[in-house]
Parts: sequence; structure tokens; C-alpha cells
Amino acid sequence: MYNLTIDEVSFCIIDLETTSLSPETGEIIEIAAIKYEGSIITEKFNTLIKPSTHYIPENITKLTGITTAMIIDQPKIEEIFDQFIDFVNDTVLVAHNAKFDLAFLNHVSNQLYGKNIKLPVVCTCNLARRLFPETKSKSLSNLAYHFNIPFKQRHRAMSDALVTLEIFKKMLELFQDFNVTKMADIIKLSQNKPIKHQYKRRRYV
Repeated sequence: MYNLTIDEVSFCIIDLETTSLSPETGEIIEIAAIKYEGSIITEKFNTLIKPSTHYIPENITKLTGITTAMIIDQPKIEEIFDQFIDFVNDTVLVAHNAKFDLAFLNHVSNQLYGKNIKLPVVCTCNLARRLFPETKSKSLSNLAYHFNIPFKQRHRAMSDALVTLEIFKKMLELFQDFNVTKMADIIKLSQNKPIKHQYKRRRYV
């Protein structure tokens, strides 16, 4: 997958809502995933999740709008995680602040399967630091404002994932303008690693 080009890869943009900032003290309460292939959205996955406490803390309700009443009849994470893993299989995961999302997902994966999720990951927040140094904040909402991308519902997984996708599209356009087309190079940039100089030339110069 690392040797494939942008046009050959299946991307999966993911976003989570959780009950805290750490998987040690919190749980996933919503997952969204958008499969993006050949410049089009091909599939979506979105579900609310009932935490083991069967309760959404008041501060999380204020932040996300997700209430305890909304999750009472929803599946538990172990009931839908296989479906989620099948959905993201053979894709490159894309997330804003991917370290956060992967920490929660790997925590569940280790509980259920005894191992981390083994997929390539691109962090749009890390890429923004490399590509858009002029923007003071690299938050999702600030980048959406910078690119005039509508942001209908902050802190809901599908809405955040859709905005992340639009920001990622801007990045892909910039990569192609500079002839950076290999996934291996994009992943390196996302990890703050250098890439070979010849990939930095514009195609139309």
C-alpha cells in the first residue's frame, strides 16, 4: 500500500467522540468513517455507541450534544467493532489528530483481539503544520474557517469526518501540484519525516 499512488489508494477518514481525553478513563461513544476512493466518497459508516457506564457525562453532552437518552438503545463497542474493522480494512486511515483516535481504537482492539490496528495512518493535523504554517491554529475548526469549508455540527463524528475530508482534499491537491503522489511520501510528511528532494518539484513548471 505504501508504494501506491494517491489515485490508487482507498482512504478512510475517521473521527470519534469519547467521554474523556484518555482511553484509560473514557470510552468511545460515536464512530464515523468515510471511504474515499478515486476522488469520490464510496461508503460511510456511522454509529452511536453505548458506553459500559450507560451514561454520558454532562460536560460531554454540552460539548457534543450526545445525551444519555440517545445512547440507551445503541450497541456496545464490542458489538460493532468487527464491522468497523471490516469497513476500514485495506485502507489508509486519515484523521485530524490521529494519535488521539488511534489511542482509543487500539485500546479497544487490544481488549478484543490482543493487538493494535495495523494500517497506514495519515494525520491531517501534522500535515497542516507542514503545509499551512501561516495558519496560527491547526484545529479542525480553524482550518475549516481558513478554507471557507462549512462546519455544520462541531464535535459530532460524521460532521468532523466530513470536514477532515474536505481539508484532506486541499492537501491532496497541493501534493499533486508538487508531484508528491506516493503514499509512502505522504505518510512520511505526516510523521514529520523528510522526503526525497525530487518529489518537491511542481508538475507544471
